[in-house]
Amino acid sequence: MEKYGVKKVTLEELLKQSDIISICANLTEDNYHMLSEKEFEQMKKGVYISNTARGALINESALSSALASGKVKGFATDVLEVEPGRSNHPYLEYDNVVITPHISAYTEECLKLMGEKCVEDVNRVSQGLLPERSIQKETFLMNY
Repeated sequence: MEKYGVKKVTLEELLKQSDIISICANLTEDNYHMLSEKEFEQMKKGVYISNTARGALINESALSSALASGKVKGFATDVLEVEPGRSNHPYLEYDNVVITPHISAYTEECLKLMGEKCVEDVNRVSQGLLPERSIQKETFLMNY
């Protein structure tokens, strides 16, 4: 985190301070609807949100209300709670929402780079090193 100038904050701090929020989390039982009514109330008015992780991280009804009130000024997503999207999805009512199919990683360049990253990570692990950009500092696998 230090290498990239990132400061770790609580979700509450992030919500209160951010002009732009990018959701990049995995979905677990603990963070289902991580952004719901309470969280939208804590956000600055006019926040922009992007979700490229999992649709169920955001309560769609709460986000629709936040869009209608102007709390959320713009929203971009390539994920929905239920996929594929339906023609009467509430997000489609808003001009300030961009929805793309859940296929953003399927470009020739992205697939090539993902493959190269996988090979690089396997090589590092086979040498007893953690993958580059690993969050954890050590693993039990390093003691083999």
